[in-house]
Amino acid sequence: MRSNIYKRPFKQGCLYLLFLLLPFSNLRSENNYLDFIYVDANTGQSSGGHSALRFDDTVIHFQYYPDEIFRVVRESYERFSYSYNTYSNRTSKIARVEISEKDLDKIRTGFEKLALIQFKHLKNLESIRADVQFLKEIQKPEKIIKIRTFGYFKKEEGAELSSLKEELNSILGKGWLGKVRTQIKKELNSAYTEGKFATFSEAPTVQNGTYPFYKEGISSWFLPRLEKLSVLEILDLGYSLDPETIFLSSGTSLSEEEKTKLISLRDSLKLSIIELIKEENLNWGHSVLVNLARFLVLEKSIEEDKLFFLTTFPESVSQITPTTWSKDKKSVEASSDLLLEASKTFREKRIKSENLTEENYLIWEDLENRDWELRTGLSRGIAIRNTFDRLSPDLSGNFVFSFPTPESEIISEYLTRSEKEEETYYDNLKRFYTFKLITKNCTSEIFDSLEFILNEKEYETVLGKRIDPHSSLTFIPFIAYDSITEKWNVKEETIELSHRKVALEKLYESNPKLRTYLKESNVFSSSIYRSNPDDSSFVFFTDDIVLLRPIYGIVNLGWGIGNFTVGIFTSPFDKGRRLQNGLQSAFFSLPELVFFNIRKGTFPGAKPNVSEKKLESQK
Repeated sequence: MRSNIYKRPFKQGCLYLLFLLLPFSNLRSENNYLDFIYVDANTGQSSGGHSALRFDDTVIHFQYYPDEIFRVVRESYERFSYSYNTYSNRTSKIARVEISEKDLDKIRTGFEKLALIQFKHLKNLESIRADVQFLKEIQKPEKIIKIRTFGYFKKEEGAELSSLKEELNSILGKGWLGKVRTQIKKELNSAYTEGKFATFSEAPTVQNGTYPFYKEGISSWFLPRLEKLSVLEILDLGYSLDPETIFLSSGTSLSEEEKTKLISLRDSLKLSIIELIKEENLNWGHSVLVNLARFLVLEKSIEEDKLFFLTTFPESVSQITPTTWSKDKKSVEASSDLLLEASKTFREKRIKSENLTEENYLIWEDLENRDWELRTGLSRGIAIRNTFDRLSPDLSGNFVFSFPTPESEIISEYLTRSEKEEETYYDNLKRFYTFKLITKNCTSEIFDSLEFILNEKEYETVLGKRIDPHSSLTFIPFIAYDSITEKWNVKEETIELSHRKVALEKLYESNPKLRTYLKESNVFSSSIYRSNPDDSSFVFFTDDIVLLRPIYGIVNLGWGIGNFTVGIFTSPFDKGRRLQNGLQSAFFSLPELVFFNIRKGTFPGAKPNVSEKKLESQK
């Protein structure tokens, strides 16, 4: 629970598409269950434990992001399980409440509505920030505006788009391009006199359950038109694909079957481009830019019998420096191998067995980009970019504009107004979607949301007795779980063991138990665990032993204090790393002295493995 900061490990960020290849858990049934998941403690994020709800294979839970907004997170159970059970090495207990399809749908819809409202708020904030960025750009003397996805194209005449242009001419008539461009320029040139630069909308209020309608501001009027102009310029001047914005896949050359599927997808994208442009009133600019970039990279792949992809990592994204990842190079290399294996598996199984739809291609493109990013970072010894969001081709390019703009003083006035609106709205969002250790955490938000979605009678009928996290200790994840098993209509309980416990069970099956335990009880002789920078150093694992836990805790505490002491003298040379490591080690050893375990070690290089099983009744 603790601060619950959303701080996904970067290896996982590179591996999340592996979950698309995982088999579904064998515990899914045709019955309708609402599952409450309790994840036990470990160091790092949610160090006091974590809570979540599961609907079929979808998990909804709450995470505190670095932008200081406590977010509703919706993800697959496989992805959730990898993060907590495999990587973070935690065990989950799952209480299953059997309810009707109608009631399950109401609860799921309620949570999805809350997520949608929050998502809309964040999109509104993004729109206001786009206004700020646009006003800053038109204020500069260079007359340059950054257009999303325009960065993939190079002002160098090529023949790749000639057939597309001819087809557009035959469908829309010769001169269509000039007519559309003239109309857009006319609108832009009259924008000043028509007051478009003064366009401003106040941000909506932030209220529980209220959808935040927002009219949007200045950028929402100008940018779609500029995106259209950039498309017309690409088509008119025959821009080519910038070779600096693509990369060659590490996979083998294209087979004839794959080539046929790429041709089919390319032709499908061409039709999509034509249909989008035919829709005169649609803001088709950005969609066409994306399709054009993919059309050209597919064309190159088909011509050369090799797989090329657009580079899709965001321009501003967190990076893991070589100094950081080199400390755990083996784990990074293991992640790279896993990602390469996943990419090959996706290509061999998904692409060969199915049509190459646009959705499949997006997954493939994303997966190949993450593989390329890791390989490039490792081979060149450079920073590795990291994001947990789905990648998309949004590389910005400079577009020169020529329409009249207001005086600099007026733009400054509009800019100040938009900046103030951004600051106020962002503060309101942080205040509303805040995290508080006791009154508003990952567990209390689940109970509060259920009370918002269900009325008192529905709650009692569907779930059982009401649980109030504000008048009891049920804001603590493990207490909440115990309370649910007592008060809710729990049909059964299941358990998802931590990565280490699963591995131990397998070793116990084929090896002498005592000898195996002695070997695996400490970090020095363990065949399962490898030290990594995510963990402070320790000696004994205490998550699978109770009676000896205080004794092991004393050893771990002594080890931590010893490291801390040595760290005092090594601080000038290691910038205090050993001192900090020893302090953390000692801190997480203290609970072990009173039979409580938090630290379990983490497994950044482990493969995803969902192994949920029924939990025998403890009552």
